[in-house]
Amino acid sequence: MGSMINSLTLVGSLTLARSLTLARSLTSVSSLPLLSKNLKSALPRFVVASCLIVSCSVNAALAINEQTNTAQIEKSAIAEESAVAATPEQQASFRNKLYRQALYYYFEGDYNAALRQVAFNRQRFEADTAKSHLFEAGLQVSIGLHHQATETLATFEQVLIEQQAKDKLAGLSPQSTDSTNDNNNESTNDNHNESNNAKSNTSAAELKLIALLQLSEQQIEQGKVTAAQRTLGKIDKLPASYAEQYLILNQLAHWPAINTPSANIIGEASSKFAVNLDDETEATGYSSLSAYVMLNQALQMIEVGDFKEAELLLTRVKNIRLAHTETSFWQDLFTEKSLQSVNRDEDSANDKVLQQQAIKDYAQLLLAQMYVKQAQYQAAFDQLKDFPQHSPYIESALFLFAFSAQQVNQYSTSTALLDLLTRQYPHSQLGWQSALLLSAQIKQQNTLAESLTSYQQAEQLYLEQLADLARFQKDIKQLKFATIFDKQNPLTTQNDSQSLWLQKALQNPELKNDVDTLTELTLLKQNLLEQQQKNAWIKETIELNKQRQARIIQQQKQTPYAELIQQLTLQQQQLSITISEAELQQNARVFANEAEQDWLNRVNQSHQIIAAVNGQRNTEDYQQRLARVEAVLDWKLQQQFPQRLWQHKKLLKEVEQQLIIATKQQKRFALLANTQQQTNPFEQRQVQAEVALTKVTENIAQLTTATEQKIQQKITVFVTQQQSQLQQLLLTSRHEMAAVLEQMSQMDSVPMASSAPKAASSLVNTKEGL
Repeated sequence: MGSMINSLTLVGSLTLARSLTLARSLTSVSSLPLLSKNLKSALPRFVVASCLIVSCSVNAALAINEQTNTAQIEKSAIAEESAVAATPEQQASFRNKLYRQALYYYFEGDYNAALRQVAFNRQRFEADTAKSHLFEAGLQVSIGLHHQATETLATFEQVLIEQQAKDKLAGLSPQSTDSTNDNNNESTNDNHNESNNAKSNTSAAELKLIALLQLSEQQIEQGKVTAAQRTLGKIDKLPASYAEQYLILNQLAHWPAINTPSANIIGEASSKFAVNLDDETEATGYSSLSAYVMLNQALQMIEVGDFKEAELLLTRVKNIRLAHTETSFWQDLFTEKSLQSVNRDEDSANDKVLQQQAIKDYAQLLLAQMYVKQAQYQAAFDQLKDFPQHSPYIESALFLFAFSAQQVNQYSTSTALLDLLTRQYPHSQLGWQSALLLSAQIKQQNTLAESLTSYQQAEQLYLEQLADLARFQKDIKQLKFATIFDKQNPLTTQNDSQSLWLQKALQNPELKNDVDTLTELTLLKQNLLEQQQKNAWIKETIELNKQRQARIIQQQKQTPYAELIQQLTLQQQQLSITISEAELQQNARVFANEAEQDWLNRVNQSHQIIAAVNGQRNTEDYQQRLARVEAVLDWKLQQQFPQRLWQHKKLLKEVEQQLIIATKQQKRFALLANTQQQTNPFEQRQVQAEVALTKVTENIAQLTTATEQKIQQKITVFVTQQQSQLQQLLLTSRHEMAAVLEQMSQMDSVPMASSAPKAASSLVNTKEGL
């Protein structure tokens, strides 16, 4: 009996050793989890081996997933987001969330990030709504990309039509797609004003109106007046809240015509601009935009000679109290932002006050200019006596005031003002003319010597300005335009002669437009450089992924997936059979551990020995004792039967799960090893992007060269014009100097001629005395 027990023990040890050897060969990738260690003492040997095999498959799968699934994280996240937005309503909600993400960057002041977010939403999620399209155009204006904004606005109407068609097919109402509480979000930038809060949605028709207005504004700024007229012609009616902006743009597009086609204004403002010129009691109710409309009307009246009505209108603008102008989100969006204008909410009130005062100053200046045009110099002099000192129109006001004072014989005042203009504005045409007027006045009032000195000073001024112009032209040719027109360049920010010439040259709208184009090209060039760096990084990443993929494939070729799956399948079958037998027969012995199995084997051996010696010896006492031992063993096994049955079922589920994982991993790496299609689309996209970036870079370089040549030509024309004016004034001053010298010579020759007869008479008297 002892030898039989020993032989059974040896068989069990060999089984365990074989299982451990197999497990050791399979678990060389990583260490075993604690699960197998915890179950070793509670489960039979074949279960321990299955746990080791399962642990091997788990660790192998985890190692594979850690090495290969990293690149799939972003794609999985996008797939999850797409899965969330399944229905049309959910897709619309998802697009609105992406739009609000771009809005967040805008309100944070990061306009470039907001623009990138809009482009990202369109490229990756196809979230290109009409509202986001309009928002993109506004962002382009905010950072100075006016030409791109014009192109974006030009395609807005088509985008709106396409979106409405898609929404109609999807069964969505326009309210759910075009209106997403814009102004509730957008009013946070406008101090939660009542007008924005009262208006919670932006309809499709209103978005189209905003796009047309902003497109016409961009076209007017770029000198495309005919295109602006066509754009404004598409507007047949509009609400009162947009009337002022529309009327201003309509006036500028048809300037200087007075009777122009106009859209129908719906609301209270429809009769607001029919100004009653005889009503002197109205003192408020007009915004700054309304004042601009009336100023343009007055200018048009002056052009056609209707001075009386122009005077009444300008007097009205000068005397009315302008109301506070509320700017909506879209109006604020389509305003070019500077580095200094960001985060300047505390200065916005002061800016509005200065703007309103500038409107009144301009009306006062136009009144004085109209009086001068009608030769009413005393009225112009009285009008400009109280003109503000720090007005942006002070230069023109000083010149008109000095000229009017000269005409009404206020010579001391005109002399002081003309001298001030000459010294304070040496680069201005008004300053140049002031020098001649001052010299003429001195010639009229003072001696010829003082007049000659004044004309010589004027000549010296013109010669100095001609020399400055020559140096300016030389410097412009030597420097690069990209650095000259940088807003942070000292040449454009300081007040030296070179920067003043440049600022004067940029008053030409066409030259300013070319400079803006060059600035946009510079920004695009910088962005393209960043894109090329990112593309090079993507290329390097793809190459590294290919190398990593090849290394993983080589490693997985060494993993015996077929053997692992076969072993897991065998363990699954064995566990299934064992559990089925235990449940069917309620046999607790199948779950006996190593020690309990040894005791059961010894009991069986004892039964065999008793059966063999039965009849030869009295074995009744042995059989009773053996029955008691067997009953105790069965009682212990039966007590632990439910727990062990649950443990085996749990282990069976784990084996099944690991079998599924191992099967998927085998198929996955078989596909990975047989084809390289997973990286080909990325490589093709990277190569296409590289080619496109190279082509765009070359086009931008050519366009930059052409734009610089146009700027150079226009600056040359500007310098030529300024030199011509200075030379004409120089010639005039020299003619006047010649006239003064001639008068001085004549005055010197008159006493000599009168003294000659006296000398002759004295000579005669002398002769007579002799």
